[in-house]
Amino acid sequence: MKISTSDYALYNRMEAAAQEAVEQVLAARTEGCTCQMCREDMQCLLLNQLKPQYVPLLPGISKEPWTLEDLGAKARAEVMAAAEHAVFVVRHNPRHGHERAPMQNCTEAMVLGALGEVLTREKLALGREELSRLMAEVLNELPPRYTTSFKGDAFARTEELEAASGASILTAIYGALKRLEMIPGSA
Repeated sequence: MKISTSDYALYNRMEAAAQEAVEQVLAARTEGCTCQMCREDMQCLLLNQLKPQYVPLLPGISKEPWTLEDLGAKARAEVMAAAEHAVFVVRHNPRHGHERAPMQNCTEAMVLGALGEVLTREKLALGREELSRLMAEVLNELPPRYTTSFKGDAFARTEELEAASGASILTAIYGALKRLEMIPGSA
């Protein structure tokens, strides 16, 4: 079974908090490049350091992104420290000379391939809402791999070949299926 991003809807609330953190650091430190490409690279680097907070976009579930104020004091301080580091790294290593891809979490592509196989093996047919819940649950269990490069998919595919990575993805999928009681007899 092949699953595509149009089959479900979700959102990582940390994306808005990461963008806000990068903007705050850039406002405080005016040296270096602040172009949109660098900002997106800073955001990607920051998001790869944060625990994702995916939510399915469904009726009755808040679609509000998180701001830094929504985070506790400790989490906010950790995000700001990681944002400082991300801004520093990108400013000292700007990548202006490559083709850009929209910012994406390559972990999502890795999960989609494995999830299609699992759903086929388990003979499960999930609707949009169920698939959205399942994808959010799985992506919250795995480390994010945000990128703005077309090479991101190649990096993700390389990681898919590593046994430990594939095992982690399958473990996250089966764990989510059980927690959400989508596998018969898992209640």
